[in-house]
Amino acid sequence: MKRLALGMLGGLAAAALLIPTAGSSPSGERTWDVTITNLTPPGSQPLSPPLFVVHSSKADIWSVGDIATHPVAAIAEDADNGPAESAFVQLPGVNDVFTGAGGPIPPGASRTYAVEASGQFDRLSVLMMLVNTNDGFTGLDSEHLRGHGDTRSVMAYDAGSEVNNELTGFIPGPCCNHPFVRDPEGELIRMHEGITGRGDLSPGIYGWSGPVARIQVSRG
Repeated sequence: MKRLALGMLGGLAAAALLIPTAGSSPSGERTWDVTITNLTPPGSQPLSPPLFVVHSSKADIWSVGDIATHPVAAIAEDADNGPAESAFVQLPGVNDVFTGAGGPIPPGASRTYAVEASGQFDRLSVLMMLVNTNDGFTGLDSEHLRGHGDTRSVMAYDAGSEVNNELTGFIPGPCCNHPFVRDPEGELIRMHEGITGRGDLSPGIYGWSGPVARIQVSRG
């Protein structure tokens, strides 16, 4: 009887170890709040609805110095997340791809999104177009989701896929409203030079200086 009682107590203790504690998830999932603030001047550059990609260190969504893939170029040129949602989910090392709800983020506005990460899928990449540009974008490149999170002030990047002609006939934003019209370039992703005034756009209206967005990642 004594051995039986001890065996029952041992079984109960083992079972207790399998019961998740409050705030944990059996699958190891963690929720992160991602708050994006548009830092561009009033009326200048709305940010397109952000694309979120949760992935492992084996996946590379975009990087400065690389050629922009077709899905990245589609966002940077036309704020079109559709090709990325279809293509990135099939990449090795990618766990989740989705577009944040709520539409574009106006200058000065903030919006918060929930992102789920688990196990090896602990990297976050984000893409948003500066919609009054030819192929300007911003976001995060493989941000490591760890600890209590981090805050990044992010710059504008040039996808290198379209010439920065600054002509209204090639820009999809509210300044121009001409999506899917291209002036191909074929360069690498690089820092964006800003609005120069070489075309139809006024730097005083559509330009910016410094970081174009602040992205805060914190535990949900």
